[in-house]
Amino acid sequence: MSTSEMERPIHSIQWQRAGAESPIDITDQLDEAVVSATPHPDEDVNRPKGYTVKLTLKPESASLAQELQEALMDVENGRLTVRLADTDEPATVPARISKVPYLDDDAADIPREQRVAELPIPSEGHDQLHDHFSA
Repeated sequence: MSTSEMERPIHSIQWQRAGAESPIDITDQLDEAVVSATPHPDEDVNRPKGYTVKLTLKPESASLAQELQEALMDVENGRLTVRLADTDEPATVPARISKVPYLDDDAADIPREQRVAELPIPSEGHDQLHDHFSA
């Protein structure tokens, strides 16, 4: 699998923090969202080893950055519902938060790479994504 095959753009995304009653649509708060796959070390395995959702927040999305920061220490997984750009059906997967951006009211000058949040998908969510990354 080439590097370009290891990412899939997300068309729309909803996030539900652990313990929250309902998900929130965060699509409009993002400059970019992708599902990134980690290649399996065994070349005979035709599936990625793991997946991470990478979100590049818009500079004005300080409130979402704060919510992600607060959820970083949650014990339970949150949930993401993602619709990849090449699919009609959304996939709902558990997600942890491993990296959050720091945005404040003066975030316009913060470089793009510092506005990235990363949400790894635990193994119980992999089946929802495998078909989109299998060769």
